[in-house]
Amino acid sequence: MHFLSKAICTTSIVLCTSASSVEVAKRQLGTATVSLAQPSGTPSHLASGFIYGIPDNSSSISTQIPDHFYTDIKFNYCRAGGAQLPAPSRGWIFGIEEFDNRFASALSNYRTSRKFGARYILLVHDLWGADSLQSSSSVFPGDNGDFSNYNAFLDRLIASLKSNNMIDGLDIDIWNEPDIQGFWTRTPEQWVQMWGVGYHRFRTELPPILISGPSLAAPPDRNLVWWNTFGPFIASNNSIPDVYTWHNLDGGLDIARTLPVLAQWRARYGLPDKPKNINEYAGPSEQVPSTGTWYISRLERYNIQGLRANWASAFELHDYLGNLLGKPGAGTDAYQPTGTGYWPVGEWQVYKYYASSMTGQRVATTGSADGLFDVYATRGGAANTVKILAGTRGTTGMYDITVTGLSAVGLKSGSVNIRTRRFDNNGKYGEVDAPVDLGVYGHAIENDQITFWVQPETENTAYAFEFV
Repeated sequence: MHFLSKAICTTSIVLCTSASSVEVAKRQLGTATVSLAQPSGTPSHLASGFIYGIPDNSSSISTQIPDHFYTDIKFNYCRAGGAQLPAPSRGWIFGIEEFDNRFASALSNYRTSRKFGARYILLVHDLWGADSLQSSSSVFPGDNGDFSNYNAFLDRLIASLKSNNMIDGLDIDIWNEPDIQGFWTRTPEQWVQMWGVGYHRFRTELPPILISGPSLAAPPDRNLVWWNTFGPFIASNNSIPDVYTWHNLDGGLDIARTLPVLAQWRARYGLPDKPKNINEYAGPSEQVPSTGTWYISRLERYNIQGLRANWASAFELHDYLGNLLGKPGAGTDAYQPTGTGYWPVGEWQVYKYYASSMTGQRVATTGSADGLFDVYATRGGAANTVKILAGTRGTTGMYDITVTGLSAVGLKSGSVNIRTRRFDNNGKYGEVDAPVDLGVYGHAIENDQITFWVQPETENTAYAFEFV
């Protein structure tokens, strides 16, 4: 990490040289801003959720992963439904016993989530058995225009939810990623017909729950065929979800570009605005400190709930808190589903800092114009409460951070000292016990603001900046 104040420079781990504004402009890729005079609400840790990641314990609360790994990141959302468990737990299409066993996994995950006050999204398609491991001859709801099997499935599911008091804090995800062949091999038209049947059953028989959708693998700016089938159907069928959901799983997708297209899509079909949840975010190469920070910054700015995607399979899908932890044997043939001895990976340290250290009020921020560098910031009433989390989307380019409104925390002149912490990546399962303290640097205040530049040492590295 290279770190330079444009106004003054103090001794540091890197060589600091003065530079004219013209020279600086030539080498820097853009600027992110932090506006201390513009509070934007109390932190609610919108990025602190994940899909699967919790070990099963029959149908009971799991204590396999120590509590602090959940509480330190303010875990608040899970999404699961027993996917990829082997026989006799493969789901409805393999028989009632296989449904009941798979439901037990979902119930265990639900109960563990609720222990920590987290909401839980139930993945109905996994309980059906469409988890990408089903055969090509598997049946789907509404085949040949017949929904009787689907209604029998819903009878069993709704009765199981009621009998196990699995209602409070529950969201229903009617079908995940129907635009992906592994989860749905029928037409968009059959999918929305299934949506209508399921929606009205859940809405009538489980009125307290939230219904989310469409949970497509891509947002409307990438996949309008499926969105444009969904939009007119839910408008005419009176089956509008409580929460609009989609996924961000590759580097070409960005909330900043999606939201205007989503608004146009709603307007086209006369649909109301609703809360939004990107209930799978970050591709495999993006689950590192730098891009994790980038997603946190985006989700917080646009007030969108997000759940980290999970890129494991089989029993490992049900472990590691969605790729935030490691343990002996992780990712190898020596892996044990019930094994313990967990440690944090680099990205967990980012989420711990984000959730446990960044308190007070969020403040307004902007990312760089190229969309590849972003910041999240909080403050209390005093200067030494200001904290900034910064990361790129997989680049080592040089960027500015400009912090304005310093007088809002009592800094009117002179200089401000900033401590820098570096968040390292040590591989998918590699242990990282804490961020690295890089020391304190001074920056002169000019016109109620400071500007400094950041160039990450690697494309995976994130940083925190603390006023001291």
